Amino acid sequence: MSILRITELEMHQIGPFGDLTLTFPEKPAGMEDKAEIHILTGENGTGKSTVLEAMAVLFSQEAGKYSNKFRKDNNVSLNLTLSEGDTHFLANLAESTIFLKDKGGQVLRKNQLIAKKYTLPYIDYKQEPFGIAFFAYSGHRRFDHASIIGIKEIDSHPFEHALDFRQSIQPENILQWIANNIAGQALAQVSGNLAETEQLRQIMAKLESTISQIIQKSIRFQVKTKPYNVTLAVDQEELDFNQLPDGLKSIISWIADLLMRMDRVKWENDTPVFDRNFILFLDEIEVHMHPAWQRKVLPVVQRLFPNAQIFISTHSPFVVGSVDGAWIHKLVKPNGDSKLAEGYPILSEDEKSYQYWLEEVFGIHEKYGLDAQDKYERRRELIRKSELNAVEQEELIQLDEEFGTLVPEDSSLGQRIVEHLKRLKKEEKTAF
Repeated sequence: MSILRITELEMHQIGPFGDLTLTFPEKPAGMEDKAEIHILTGENGTGKSTVLEAMAVLFSQEAGKYSNKFRKDNNVSLNLTLSEGDTHFLANLAESTIFLKDKGGQVLRKNQLIAKKYTLPYIDYKQEPFGIAFFAYSGHRRFDHASIIGIKEIDSHPFEHALDFRQSIQPENILQWIANNIAGQALAQVSGNLAETEQLRQIMAKLESTISQIIQKSIRFQVKTKPYNVTLAVDQEELDFNQLPDGLKSIISWIADLLMRMDRVKWENDTPVFDRNFILFLDEIEVHMHPAWQRKVLPVVQRLFPNAQIFISTHSPFVVGSVDGAWIHKLVKPNGDSKLAEGYPILSEDEKSYQYWLEEVFGIHEKYGLDAQDKYERRRELIRKSELNAVEQEELIQLDEEFGTLVPEDSSLGQRIVEHLKRLKKEEKTAF
């Protein structure tokens, strides 16, 4: 299967970036049955969301919404390189990217591009077949109250707001699609169309299974007729969709919305939805999610869409440390302009501890709250001193009572050994 993927992004004078070039390596060997994932990390203001929005805007034809990030009186440029095997395509902000062009300027693969149709009403949607699609979602959104009145066709464009991070969720359409799917299974079964019955059943079963794996509870969508509504059975407890907790609603909303959109697109062949080639942008989807769910969401999605390329921004070490074989791109802002941190991108490894990722990627070495950390550091300082006066001795005794049993490895000799091994590990890139 031929896969189209983003390979490079260049930004000049946009947001926190003076000049930035990011390259996106392929997924490593042995990961053929999993999605290619790129994780953007960095402190607030380093430009993680700016990078995601820059890539998304090139396919949405809504560059005007992005112009507030342009630096004034500067030569702004934004270029994206996509590759399909040995063929490379260019997309840039200046041309609003109606079509992708090769490096010689020739328009290629017109039928695969959805950008031109993003803003068309459904009645003008020509149902041309597509081979690639792009979607964007943000954790900073709300799933507003939604209801349906019966089975009816969804008449909105499949790509309407699909690249608007905060407006990509369509609550009414999600519930309508679920209801239509469940009703469609029953009708197809009654008419003896076993192939259609199985196709509809698989999509809904995959959606339920995906959510169940993340929250570690059984999930089943149901349609009620008096009044007409979609409900959700969570561990056999029936809940109205609008009454779900924000975390569960957040997970269901973007995953169900994504499947709904992909299910409604007329693709160029009959490849199953879950095996489709598409590009997905996720901005801090861990918002509203318990850490236990943050650990599950990316591995589940990685397995669900093996031919997808996924870009995600996050502040969560539980997300970063949850997957194997994802590329981590750390952004830093040392002197006014953001850039890629030295030595990055690096590959994630799920056998490394969350404490490791807290230190390595997020730069957090503290283990306690602010007051306790101050006492902890003071104890380490006293231990390292060659001589202590009477006041310092009394202070150390008191601190020993608080921390001595908690951190016995913090002895002067033990601490020096630990720090020496850490230094060796960094210099020799050897695991101890």
